[in-house]
Amino acid sequence: MSNPTALYQQLISHKPQALAQNLWLILPQASYRLFSNSQNLLNELHDYFVGQATWQAPNDNHPLVTEIYLWQSTDAATLIAATPWEDWLREAGKSGRKDAVYDLHFTHGDIRLLHKVKTGMLFVQPSTNNSHDALMAFGPAEQHPNQMINFILTQYLNQHLREDWLLGHAAGLQIKGKGLAIAGLSGGGKSTLMLQLLEDGEHFISNDRLLFDHLTDTGLSMRGIPKQPRINPGTIVHNSRLHPLMNEQQRADFLAMPQEELRALELKYDAPVDKIFWPNCYQGEAKLDYLVILNWQVNSDQTTSIKQTTLEASPELIPALMKSPGPFYCSAEGEFLKNGITPDAETYRQRLGEVPVLELNGKVDFTVAKQLILDTLSPTESFARDSFTNKNG
Repeated sequence: MSNPTALYQQLISHKPQALAQNLWLILPQASYRLFSNSQNLLNELHDYFVGQATWQAPNDNHPLVTEIYLWQSTDAATLIAATPWEDWLREAGKSGRKDAVYDLHFTHGDIRLLHKVKTGMLFVQPSTNNSHDALMAFGPAEQHPNQMINFILTQYLNQHLREDWLLGHAAGLQIKGKGLAIAGLSGGGKSTLMLQLLEDGEHFISNDRLLFDHLTDTGLSMRGIPKQPRINPGTIVHNSRLHPLMNEQQRADFLAMPQEELRALELKYDAPVDKIFWPNCYQGEAKLDYLVILNWQVNSDQTTSIKQTTLEASPELIPALMKSPGPFYCSAEGEFLKNGITPDAETYRQRLGEVPVLELNGKVDFTVAKQLILDTLSPTESFARDSFTNKNG
């Protein structure tokens, strides 16, 4: 049987030649220099990270400049075929093979190889104590730019986790001057509710992952991963602002599908908020004022309702917010995350336990949920509206 270590070294020694032009991605407290042999891929990343990506090297000194190589290549096929992969365990409710990992050990530091089973991509993630090897991707990169985006942004996420930020499985926005993090189990509707609220909001912060900083005199802050919302067809067809993301025939076809089938469909669309909503809609971070926990049920016959609580008082809600860093994560000490390790609920309770929680119960109804949240954020407006209704009803 072929030796994966030898095949990896052979792959690296014959890696493609990078284009002379490279792309810079400038994020808060981090910069990434992106190399590739594909101009099409770099162009697509430039368009995706509009306002944050530049072809020109920054004039000032940016901290933590990280180099990432994204290769359009078929050269990794032999290594992929010869590696005894270990399937990475997926979150509850998710099925099918997605990621597989294999760790290489060198005297200069470890490397985690990650294979995307469905797309054939191979990623090289050096440990934090390995300065010899580079972050690299091999495979049909042009066909799967979203996986390149995820690979880049995972490095940004990992940096924050090593600085003791806490990762939450939540969407985030700023509305009525308040920072809301919306959490719920996968498929619970957090992206749909976030986009509904954004109609009356100021800024989109994050779609699926939020980082929470320590409590200070001014409260907690939340920082988003700069990734556009990736939303299901069911979200698009029922939101007129999102209709331009698909043509009329596609929308008609999706509307004709049974609701359960449409809800379970694993198909994602990018929703560029600065184009769909308004310029400068995206904002990298905001103060955290409320956690919104979606504890509702699709088949419930109960009216949609809202309850104010905290994670300290309602610790059973914590799992909706918990999120594993994933297989790319490596600690500051150089230890890769082990397969099957889940986040510690106690950490979430300690860090976020006193944050006000708006718990949504009953049946899934985004229109009612939006109004309940708006009434909670602006009780005086709600009182004035109710008084007007009582006088004129």
